[in-house]
Amino acid sequence: MLASAQAVITDTVSLGAGYANQVWYSLANDNQGSAPKNNWDIAFDCSTYGSSILINSVTGTKLWVYPGDSANWTTLDTTGMAAGWTSNYNSDTSWALGAFSQGASSQFDLGWGIYNPVTHYVDGDSLYVLKLANNSFRKIRIIQLANGSFTFRYAMLDNSGDQTVQLMKSNYAGKNFAYYSLQNSAALDREPVAANWDLLFTQYTAFIPQPYTVAGVLSNIGVTVADARPVDVNTVSHTSYIFITPMNEIGYDWKAFVSSAWVIEDSLVYFVQTVAGDIWKMIFTGFGGSSSGNYIFTKQLVSAAGLEENSNPVSMTVYPNPASNGQVNILLSAIENTTSVMTITDITGQLVHREQVQGQGLQQIVIGTGTWASGVYFVTVSSGGFSRTQKLIIR
Repeated sequence: MLASAQAVITDTVSLGAGYANQVWYSLANDNQGSAPKNNWDIAFDCSTYGSSILINSVTGTKLWVYPGDSANWTTLDTTGMAAGWTSNYNSDTSWALGAFSQGASSQFDLGWGIYNPVTHYVDGDSLYVLKLANNSFRKIRIIQLANGSFTFRYAMLDNSGDQTVQLMKSNYAGKNFAYYSLQNSAALDREPVAANWDLLFTQYTAFIPQPYTVAGVLSNIGVTVADARPVDVNTVSHTSYIFITPMNEIGYDWKAFVSSAWVIEDSLVYFVQTVAGDIWKMIFTGFGGSSSGNYIFTKQLVSAAGLEENSNPVSMTVYPNPASNGQVNILLSAIENTTSVMTITDITGQLVHREQVQGQGLQQIVIGTGTWASGVYFVTVSSGGFSRTQKLIIR
């Protein structure tokens, strides 16, 4: 383990010409899977409490919110759509805010529907129009999310091809999203289990400030990244930087197109902390652009969870464990006045809780778990570049 922590590895991830694919990547185990970028239209959050719904905007898919009564399924009129209707995009900072999830106006409004705290169902209250990559249009309504199943209805604008589909989260256990092709009327299982990858090499829509398709790197749920620039890439240490959660912290801006060539920023390092607590140093050294879709970089394991027990400034105790009374207690002991970040993720890597803790000495944190599903969770506390992770079981 000590030897591997010192090794610098050069690797290349290739999306193919025209960025034809998406690649899910593990820093410890390399490529974990790839899939064509253009074989899906919408994607549904498969985490236990997830309700996010994405669109495949990089293929030209666009989503408009119908401004009239959502009950007007058969009489929907698209007059004025391009100029006057709201157009929604996926967030480029959070997987939890897909295009369908935008526009929430209250605590229980999830964008496409309203959460019922009594039944724990989400009932759809919105009607949308989608323009797909093949320039055809569909109207769509997300009817309900109930008992781990999304139900949605879609049709051509002339009401032909009307279908109602039920998509079960359990069919995609351990994965972040289930995908669907409206063009082919088919559900797709495209991505690897979330626990097996850290980074997604892909195209996505960024806002600079208008929506624009970029080629970059997005981080998995529960993975945090520290951006160090400008620095001496040979001597910089992760202990001087704060790890944050936005999925586009690596993003696309480590490169620039200058005088007909791609130029890589040479004083930039990304430190990537995995869900398990390992910290990797990542430096981009080349980019092939659309001709090859190659991302070239070095990676080095600089901090392995478990190697730093003696120097870690924070210790942690989780009790009761297993927990079954609707709450769990976490005792943090800091040897100095410091800011610690505590995160809790489920077995799929989905973030279920995050908070900052400031101070020195012993502190008790009580977290309500009454709405959490039974299963295995991971509690991670990070401070000053160090981290500890403990398993938590909810019964």
